[in-house]
Amino acid sequence: MAHDDVLEHVEEIVAEYDLLLIDTNLFQAGRRRVLRVLLDKVGRVSLDECATVSRAIANAIETLDLIGGAYTLEVSSPGIGRQLSTENDWIRCVGRKLEIKTEFEEFVSTLMNYEEGILTFEDGRVTDPGSVLTAREAIQEEGSIGGF
Repeated sequence: MAHDDVLEHVEEIVAEYDLLLIDTNLFQAGRRRVLRVLLDKVGRVSLDECATVSRAIANAIETLDLIGGAYTLEVSSPGIGRQLSTENDWIRCVGRKLEIKTEFEEFVSTLMNYEEGILTFEDGRVTDPGSVLTAREAIQEEGSIGGF
């Protein structure tokens, strides 16, 4: 089956579990195909949720013969250093501390809300995602409370 067919089934399965599909990639690695699925949710996606979705996707692939031959399925969360840019990125990062760079400033603040295309931060800053040049989740030091 085509990549679009696989993606359609993956999207349906992820939605069934009320998770956000961040990215999918189906590619060839030697003789084996690899399906990489990144998912998340507001708060954080758990290891158990990744495992449950992985089983559901694997079952659909096998039952519907979506990928012919040997394949590897990787289901995980996107990780802290991943560049943020899509609407799903902003939705899933509400409540998380982000490092933001715009044309005019760089700052670290907790994203409090994403609504109607507007980002609102804990420190009072408000911006639209189109003005963000780079954004990623900030690494919080262990034991720190709300800061670095």
